[in-house]
Amino acid sequence: MLASVTSPHAVVTEVLTESTTAEIAVTAIVVAAALFGFGSIYRSADVRSTIFRVVGLTVALMTLSVQVVQKGWLTRFDGPTTDWMVAHRSSGLNHVAVAVTDLGSPIATAVLGIAAGAFLSWRARSVIPGIAVIGTVGAAAVASTVLKAIVGRERPPTATQVLLETDHSFPSGHVTGTAALIGIIVLVVATQYTPAVKRLLMLLTVVVTVIVALTRVYLGVHWLTDVIAGAVLATLAVTIGGAVFHFLNSRWPARHGALAESENGVLV
Repeated sequence: MLASVTSPHAVVTEVLTESTTAEIAVTAIVVAAALFGFGSIYRSADVRSTIFRVVGLTVALMTLSVQVVQKGWLTRFDGPTTDWMVAHRSSGLNHVAVAVTDLGSPIATAVLGIAAGAFLSWRARSVIPGIAVIGTVGAAAVASTVLKAIVGRERPPTATQVLLETDHSFPSGHVTGTAALIGIIVLVVATQYTPAVKRLLMLLTVVVTVIVALTRVYLGVHWLTDVIAGAVLATLAVTIGGAVFHFLNSRWPARHGALAESENGVLV
């Protein structure tokens, strides 16, 4: 009799606990999105705008991290997403996914980051673009490595992996590095163009990030929440890196030129 009473009680307690945890997680994500959204449209003070966005992204990243550690409600879509990807693999898609993931590897990202930073600094005749690009990509890589060690999440089963990877899984270093690199380059370069061009470049950043994220899940080396966290971390790094870039440019406008020079009234 006692067992029959205890069992339903345990089930109810588990359901209520899971429900409460899910509500907290969803609420935290909504608050994070609201803070980031408000910071994105609140332009009366750049510093305050940046603070709102940074706080929102930090809350989102912390929420995802806690959910992963506790195997919370937000991770419930990880398994089904990976299973769906595995079920829809093909030889052609495998080759494409491997090529994309090679281009977005940490080594490739580091090399491209240094090259892009050097080129932009040379073009602008200023060290500021290089500091922004290399600093942002480097900080994102360090933060990703530290967070991987703290969370210590295991990769998906090796049986599902097209490319064998055994280090920690959360967050995705490929997504973090690629999104941070392209994001900060676009932010630095887009200062010379119209709002329409800026939006187009930002859309390009989002598309590339999504493609890299999908390939990592498709290859079976990351969970869905891993790549989402990587994108959030990259956005956080780009937000801070962009703020530093604009601050340095505003402090030394006479010593550091614009990114592009004008010849006959045309940007080159």
